Amino acid sequence: MIEEMFPVFIDVIIAILPVLGLILFFQIIILKKTPSDIKRMLTGVLMTIFGFFFFLFGAKISLIPFGEMIGEFLSRGNITEVIVFTFIFGIICVFAEPAVNILAYEIEEVSSGYIKKILIVPTIAIGVGFAMVLGTLRIFNELSLAYILIPGYILILILTCAAPKEFVPIAYDAGAVAVGPVAITFALPMMIGMATGLWGEGSGILGLGTVGLIAMSPIIFMLFLGIIFNRRRKSE
Repeated sequence: MIEEMFPVFIDVIIAILPVLGLILFFQIIILKKTPSDIKRMLTGVLMTIFGFFFFLFGAKISLIPFGEMIGEFLSRGNITEVIVFTFIFGIICVFAEPAVNILAYEIEEVSSGYIKKILIVPTIAIGVGFAMVLGTLRIFNELSLAYILIPGYILILILTCAAPKEFVPIAYDAGAVAVGPVAITFALPMMIGMATGLWGEGSGILGLGTVGLIAMSPIIFMLFLGIIFNRRRKSE
């Protein structure tokens, strides 16, 4: 166990130190000010380091292998049943992502309640569920990722022109927040496990691209939501 923990801890230190160095550089060299409360700052840095460490180590020993096991099990199932499962799984993932709920709350606050959280979260959730379905179909049919991403982003460009301008940044942020810890540490390994279970060792690459699909689909659904809002506003 200790042997597994040490490399993860080193990775966290390597990731944190450049950010900390940049902050100190601007604080001391550029602004020429020392932090007012060094003790509190160092406490926060230590908490960040240990928080990242426990998350990454937990993902490494539990979520990632668990996701791969589920994916391998799904590879032996009927494609229709697998599609239903991955769609529901994608929806549940979004409700487990803290960043999605924060984004929805901020949108509702900024829009003074006009764009409600109760609409935003389910829309993103359906988008992620749809992305998981696309990923499943890609794996079962050994499709190139380009066959999905190119038409998808062409559709995004068209919808960006058609959607109201206030919805465009919301939609693109929705795609970003959907790619959170649950998607990276569980959904991606699950799809890799599914590809490996279906087509054997070395085929796990078919599961890669899942994160790109998850980032793309909520943008499409949020832009559609914006168009619906725009039509409703015009009808009023």
